[in-house]
Amino acid sequence: MKKLLFLIFLVVLGCQKDELILSEASSMMNDDVAFKSMVAFPDILPLPNGFQPEGIVIGPKHNFYVGSVQTGIIYKGDLRTGQGLEFITPTTPSQALGLAYDKRSSYLFVSGGYDFEPPFTGTINIYDSKTGDLVQTFLIDSPYPLFINDVIVTNNAAYFTDSINPVLYKIALEEDGRISTPGQVEKLLLEGFSMTPIGLPGFPFPIFANGIEASPSGKILIIGNLERGELYKVDPATGEAILIDLGGDFLHYSDGILLDGKTLYVVQNLMNQIAVVKLNDDYISGLVVDYISNSQFHIPSTIAEFGSNLYAVNAHFDEAPPGAGSFPDVEFEIIKVMK
Repeated sequence: MKKLLFLIFLVVLGCQKDELILSEASSMMNDDVAFKSMVAFPDILPLPNGFQPEGIVIGPKHNFYVGSVQTGIIYKGDLRTGQGLEFITPTTPSQALGLAYDKRSSYLFVSGGYDFEPPFTGTINIYDSKTGDLVQTFLIDSPYPLFINDVIVTNNAAYFTDSINPVLYKIALEEDGRISTPGQVEKLLLEGFSMTPIGLPGFPFPIFANGIEASPSGKILIIGNLERGELYKVDPATGEAILIDLGGDFLHYSDGILLDGKTLYVVQNLMNQIAVVKLNDDYISGLVVDYISNSQFHIPSTIAEFGSNLYAVNAHFDEAPPGAGSFPDVEFEIIKVMK
């Protein structure tokens, strides 16, 4: 009987030790998972000092791309780690503002910025996002200054805004996302889009058409007017622009915009916030329902989305004004916020 009790005691003791070991192992695993969740997808993603970023787009997997308004360099990073590198360096000095990615072709469409010195030439660059190779450059000759600012890709075309002229630049695309033959830029006049300045302070000249988005079908474009604080519904076939009724609200300093269903996120750069607009089914009216702010915002310019988060590029225009030279000591970053 004593031997039996002793054996039972050993079995119970062994079970308790196993439970303790399993408990400790489980605790260690949970701690490891918790640690990984803290370091993955950081809230602040640093960019190279002096980079002077403007546009951002999310590519395949967890990759993101950011363009430099000063050099035209395209930076490629990983949202999971916040790490990256300078991926594309133009062979000639250029600018990179708004970006768009087309998953069909893996093309990266890059708005080439402004030209205020004659002869006036606008630039659009298209890169292969996998290799970094230049696919094609489009040059737009103009009798007047131009400012190619942002871009959106639909099923059949890429559309670029001009912030100082009431036009869109359109590049037709094939079903697979490749550039239609012959590749050319079509100018689409924006009828009904206001170019009347109101004297908005903060910039050396009025900036009108800026951020651009498209409905899922591509049959409707939405364009923000930075100077006037307005949003417009635009027919991509005719260029007809209709003012979206926001119930008396204005979204001045509207920079990059992002459409998620019927929710439009509007970056208001000098106001350090993102307006949240709920649009109606026909995109002709909407209500500003919220504003997203963050203590880390420092003049955000554009946004991209990944899951339930937005990634805002801090442009630091007050410390590094575009066109005013290089600022190698200024730090730049991307800020993650929840929608």
